[in-house]
Amino acid sequence: MARLFLKHSTSYSYSELITESANQILLYPYNDLNQQIVNHQIKITNDPSIFTYLDSYNNRVGFFTYLHPHDNLIIISEAEIISKKIEIPYIDLKISSQWEMIEKLSDSTDFFEFIYTNNHSDKLAIKVINKLMKSDLTPLNIAFELNSYIYKNFDYVKGVTNVNTDVDDVWQLKSGVCQDFTNVMLQLCRLCKIPSRYVSGYICESKGLRGYGSTHAWVEVFIPTYGWFGLDPTNNCFANDLHIRLAVGKNYNDCSPVKGVYTGNATQQMEVKVHMATKKSESNFPKTEITPFDNNNKPFESEEMNSYRQNLEKKQQQQQQQ
Repeated sequence: MARLFLKHSTSYSYSELITESANQILLYPYNDLNQQIVNHQIKITNDPSIFTYLDSYNNRVGFFTYLHPHDNLIIISEAEIISKKIEIPYIDLKISSQWEMIEKLSDSTDFFEFIYTNNHSDKLAIKVINKLMKSDLTPLNIAFELNSYIYKNFDYVKGVTNVNTDVDDVWQLKSGVCQDFTNVMLQLCRLCKIPSRYVSGYICESKGLRGYGSTHAWVEVFIPTYGWFGLDPTNNCFANDLHIRLAVGKNYNDCSPVKGVYTGNATQQMEVKVHMATKKSESNFPKTEITPFDNNNKPFESEEMNSYRQNLEKKQQQQQQQ
């Protein structure tokens, strides 16, 4: 069991004032048997109201808007979490029976999107799959083999890919970061008809694990008679007490921690910092100042908008007098 302290800050700066923004956040760590939230708070510039709901994957989603002019925005999530150790599942079931159960999942609407893949499969991917499927391995053992294969054959290199990089491009580059390795693992598992889903979250800054200092990504595979089990191809390990889950989905788009849109011609810069450690200290968790917008809380309105509102009010008054 590990007690982990988390601070995740996302800072946006704009080249000029923007007039309106709408933002979605998936910054609510799961609170379940394996990870228990001791406390959690989200701080946002000017303290807007956050509407939350559970999506179809049981992720807690937050949504907030601004109608005020602003040239910066900071979102900070802080939490204390108790994470329990996880054991590798032992499945007391014949290998053939396990694959029969996997085959039946293909016909289930609950698992279809976690099995179906429309990616053009790299020739090497097909070769790897064909070799593994001929062996007498359980679904979990094959998932472990794929996890190890990616770790050994792909180089961890920052900056060569981005969130829009296609999985086929990753096969050509043979390099990338956690998101890329997760996408390759998803493709391989789904080609084996093993249900698999994308996980976004964090990994603790210890034991030489790669992927800390920002949000992390890994895979969960569905194992018969057990359920979802996490595997981290970036570190060739399974997701244990140093992994904290934020959200799950079929791909990155379902799990993006922060995304939004805004009105204006400004260019945007984003900076993300993540600190997660087993001890809370000022060196690990530097202060991030959130400065309120200097606009007297008055929404920006152009002359055109004012004219439109005045005409609308006149029309409403005329209708009331009739």
